[in-house]
Amino acid sequence: MYHRTRWTPEKIKQRLDLIASLVYIKRKSLPSFRYRELESALTPPPTGADVDDSNWQEIDANEYWGSWMQNFVLRTTFTIPDDWNKTQPIALYLPLGEAGDFSHPEALAYIDGGPYAAGDRHHQEILLKSDWADGKSHLLALHGWTGLGGFAKSEPFTKLYMRQCAVVQIHQPTRDFIILSRVALETTNNLDENNPARYGLLNALNGAFIALDTRDPLDCDDFYRSVEPAIQVLKTGIEKSGAPMDAIIHATGHAHIDVAWLWTLGQTHRKSERTFHNVIRLMEQFPEYHFTQSQPQLYQFIKEDQPGLFDSIKQKIEEKRWEPIGGMWVEADCNLSGAESLARQFLLGRTFFREHFGAEAESPVLWLPDVFGYAWALPQLIQQAGLKYFMTTKIGWSQYNRLPYDTFMWQGIDGTEILTHFSTVKEFGSPYASTYNSMANPKESLGTWQTFQQKELHKDLLMAYGLWLRRWRRRSNA
Repeated sequence: MYHRTRWTPEKIKQRLDLIASLVYIKRKSLPSFRYRELESALTPPPTGADVDDSNWQEIDANEYWGSWMQNFVLRTTFTIPDDWNKTQPIALYLPLGEAGDFSHPEALAYIDGGPYAAGDRHHQEILLKSDWADGKSHLLALHGWTGLGGFAKSEPFTKLYMRQCAVVQIHQPTRDFIILSRVALETTNNLDENNPARYGLLNALNGAFIALDTRDPLDCDDFYRSVEPAIQVLKTGIEKSGAPMDAIIHATGHAHIDVAWLWTLGQTHRKSERTFHNVIRLMEQFPEYHFTQSQPQLYQFIKEDQPGLFDSIKQKIEEKRWEPIGGMWVEADCNLSGAESLARQFLLGRTFFREHFGAEAESPVLWLPDVFGYAWALPQLIQQAGLKYFMTTKIGWSQYNRLPYDTFMWQGIDGTEILTHFSTVKEFGSPYASTYNSMANPKESLGTWQTFQQKELHKDLLMAYGLWLRRWRRRSNA
């Protein structure tokens, strides 16, 4: 009754919005960009220091730019001031536009001529190396694509809106506090009113924000000094809120890249390199991070376009942090394809993985989350290809019914049986049983267990989601 009377969840949400901007403790605006359109996704991007961009179009902050489905390069420079604390994280903040469809606009950042990491409307921050904190000017080139927004909305003349881009210094304790608070708050919003953990979490959040000093919005020194004590209050409160639920979610980062869908094949080359550069950067930042990626065709694109990145992938595979998976050359249609086509998918796919990554590198899972049908002979082909398991989601995308099992032995037409699992990550608000694009938030994490139909069989479940991994014990309050 106390938290209902005091409107604690609503209060915490507003205060999180209040302190969000304080994650950046320092900020230095970037100069205006020079902009050039490219003919296609495969046009070599002019990213080096020898490029004369003086006659290119100039784009300032708070201006509209670009056009839909346009390949481009944006060039500018950045300098990290000498007086910034080099022990604190420093990043590029790149709010290039808000297309609203998929992740557009998306771009691979080249720094001093070398490809480094990617940004899009969901990921507008690129963490920089400490080597660049030298007080010198560094060249930034963004090779990207504006996306599909105009096509999808039938507004072909809509432009993107460039907000002020900057070099920023991150106050990591503030970011940690905000993330933990958001997870705790969303968890309370998805627990039953009678669950005691809900009120333990609200107590923890309320106590943490009492400890947080937000009295002076202009002088933030008192705020920053209060952040770490507030984190400790929050962590202690979370520990007191409830015992762990005896179920485990195994979560793996995964990029579900359609080789051909609503963009050209050339754009798939670029989407792959943008994604995989980010994976390598995340592995550098988080030693516990692992990643799972299917489709040898994508690896072949990287081998052709970004040989240095391909070598980095091979190294991470050797370290057991990057997992090749899937068996097939692409995540193939298995409904209309004939037996010869499916057999060749396995032959080409598994051969590529063995030749480039070693015989034991590939996980023995046919990974087909987004295929619209499965031949009755597939268990036999899976077994003959040397794989052991099958994972999908799409069978749950039925407007009429749902299979009564999520983990079972699939028996093929010849009697071959393959252990099969359907992802049970629930995208709430969707009519479908589950999704392969989990946000890994508390709502979908809890839904992964709630949606699972064979709770009597086991309590280890899979969550695949974009560019992240954690392996964690499911708590009743998190």
